[in-house]
Amino acid sequence: MNRLTEFFSTDWQAMTAVDWSGLIIVSVLTSLMFALYYWVFRPKNRDRFERYRDFVIHENDDFEKEVGHGQKK
Repeated sequence: MNRLTEFFSTDWQAMTAVDWSGLIIVSVLTSLMFALYYWVFRPKNRDRFERYRDFVIHENDDFEKEVGHGQKK
């Protein structure tokens, strides 16, 4: 177990400004990705995103948007 903790140990004093900025950027992007995944895959928001799942194949904005999962209103 000592070799494993030695392998994952970090010398915080030796980190440069570039290392710190990279760590902060990766941490912020990771938290934003988790928040985005939670927002998109939340069952409450499913109908909102399902409505626009095929917007690319329609040429105009006057198409019938799906309300439920495959059901048109």
